[in-house]
Amino acid sequence: MRKLYVLIAVLLALGMVLSACQQPAAPAEAPQPEVPAEPGTTAPETTEPETTAPAVEFKSKDPETLYLAYGDLSVDTLDPALAYDTMSGEMLQNVYETLIFYDGESLSEFVPKLAAEMPTVSEDGTVFTFKIRENVKFHNGDVLTPTDVAYSFQRGLLQGGTSSPQLLLTEPFLGVGIDDVSLLVDPEGNLYDDQAGIAAADPAVLMEACQKVQNAIVADDAAGTVTMTLAQPWGPFISTIANNWGSIMDKKWVVENGGWDGTCETWQNYYGVSSADDPFSVMANGTGPFKIDKFVNQDEIVLVRNEDYWREPAKLAKVVFKQVPEWGTRFAMLQTGDVDVADVPAANRSQMDALVGEISEYDPETDTYGPLMQVCDYDGSKLGAEKFVLCEEGQTSTNPFVVRIGRPRLAMDVLLPNWNIATTEESPNPYIGSGQLDGNGIPADFFSDIHVRRALAYCFDWESFIDDVFAGEAVKSFQLPLPGMVGYDPDMPQYEFDLAKCEEEFKLADIDKDGIPAGEETDGTDVWNVGFRVQMAYNQGNNTRQTIAEILSSNLAAVNDKFSVETLGLPWATYLRIQRAKQLPLLTGGWLEDIHDPYNWFQPYTYGVYGGRQGLPTELKQEFQADLVKAVTEPDEATRAELYKAISMKYYELAIGIPLQTITTHGFSQRWVQGQVLNPIYSGGIYYTWFKN
Repeated sequence: MRKLYVLIAVLLALGMVLSACQQPAAPAEAPQPEVPAEPGTTAPETTEPETTAPAVEFKSKDPETLYLAYGDLSVDTLDPALAYDTMSGEMLQNVYETLIFYDGESLSEFVPKLAAEMPTVSEDGTVFTFKIRENVKFHNGDVLTPTDVAYSFQRGLLQGGTSSPQLLLTEPFLGVGIDDVSLLVDPEGNLYDDQAGIAAADPAVLMEACQKVQNAIVADDAAGTVTMTLAQPWGPFISTIANNWGSIMDKKWVVENGGWDGTCETWQNYYGVSSADDPFSVMANGTGPFKIDKFVNQDEIVLVRNEDYWREPAKLAKVVFKQVPEWGTRFAMLQTGDVDVADVPAANRSQMDALVGEISEYDPETDTYGPLMQVCDYDGSKLGAEKFVLCEEGQTSTNPFVVRIGRPRLAMDVLLPNWNIATTEESPNPYIGSGQLDGNGIPADFFSDIHVRRALAYCFDWESFIDDVFAGEAVKSFQLPLPGMVGYDPDMPQYEFDLAKCEEEFKLADIDKDGIPAGEETDGTDVWNVGFRVQMAYNQGNNTRQTIAEILSSNLAAVNDKFSVETLGLPWATYLRIQRAKQLPLLTGGWLEDIHDPYNWFQPYTYGVYGGRQGLPTELKQEFQADLVKAVTEPDEATRAELYKAISMKYYELAIGIPLQTITTHGFSQRWVQGQVLNPIYSGGIYYTWFKN
């Protein structure tokens, strides 16, 4: 249920990260370009470092309108309570607004938006009181009130549904482990997404569930405040409500258009709504800097400037999104200046690279892009930023595009060995051969041996993987928290590619459980002498997963020619089905973060969805859950950091999973596009500060 990424095929030009999808999968075959799409709540006075004046001026034919061409313009829903995909998120973050927002490019600092100031917080970290900004109007002219704020959060929680982002809010408001409001009606989880079942439940239980939600979020229109009471302290609460699912809707407008009336007698009729049945999937009424003027899904969407915006109106009069499936057509539109930003497939990047006139490289020291530098030549034989040859003193470039390159995205792939592979006598698992330690298969608990898991880590060649799949445009991952995140430890030990250590670990394994390491066996019955055969599947067409399997196969065979990993391409539906059925001996699990906190990473990879699919023991999952609950509910940031570091070390020492890579950005825009404020957690462009020369 957590936001796993299905296909990162629609990562928008210049850094749009997937905010959310619902099925686990690896990223697309190679990184897609980043869109410089993230202005903060206040525009910086200077959005780009000063550069040498170019020899020619780069001016748009239509400076009042921003044109974007996407290969796929599919918006799932415009309902903030339901939207959990990037394309929907991009629309929402321009039309709706949240109480608190990210401060410019920072992932850990926040500023008030629809809140007049940052909230006051009780000493125990459970009660947040927000003063709501006055004189803010929705697009239809209704004035924002605290009641609208409370209603928006209550509506989202009660609407719930496992395909929505509400699971990010239910735990802080309703308690750890409660990932859907239906658990307040049936704690056994039998009513997940069951609209008929919820509607038919005991009215007294339904009333109690609704009242619990409403008691947690209380508006005081006279005082101009909203008070939120959490079930327990929740360290990343502010970052949780800063994203699209924290957007504020107009209660009066929602009710008038067929939405929940705000009473506890009726909420069950709106539970688990699908985007197809949600009236707010195709209409919007926010407080943001743009209004929807035209909405033709999978064709054209037009945003127009909100002239009655509570801040200074946006610099752009319009933002036009156009679906243009063919890359050749998008490329021609870029060359003629008819679009400002477009999707650029990784396979076609070299065409754009050759037309780059300015480059900005990511600087890990400052966690932002560096100054724009002019590019006078291009060497396609090199990788990454090295292919762009900078101008020498006195030279200027006439090429029309800017490239921003090298920033790690908020996504990762992890190699996951299955500790308890599902198989039965009645239905043998074909992916583990004979199912025995006989050289022609593996037993179901083969990867429960810590030395086998560590051996896998030492047998993986990160450098070859990153060069072959991503043309060098990725960085090695060695822990689940991302750089800059609370608890991230740059000095933590990590596995390196080392075939000698891989061999050493296999010789320490004891698969036959006779108490003697495999390398010391005299009867030749353990894994080092017997060998093994296992299949590693990938979904057909996924070059990333295929290469991971091939690297392991080659390196394990190099360590011992009796070690056989057979790579197997399967249709996506089959791959997903057997992954869910816990039949895959080895799988690659991809994740894209919802909130910038280690809890959002550790949870799926330990006691959450992936922990289940790789057969982790119940006791181990419970142990991680206890550790993580302690960390996420710790109000002191420094203490939380130490708790997360300890969890990282445990994950590493047990080799539960092997973090592989985080891809980096490589995206383009016309040189006349200005004013971008870059923040990788946004779904796509927030165009309030953008302008064109």
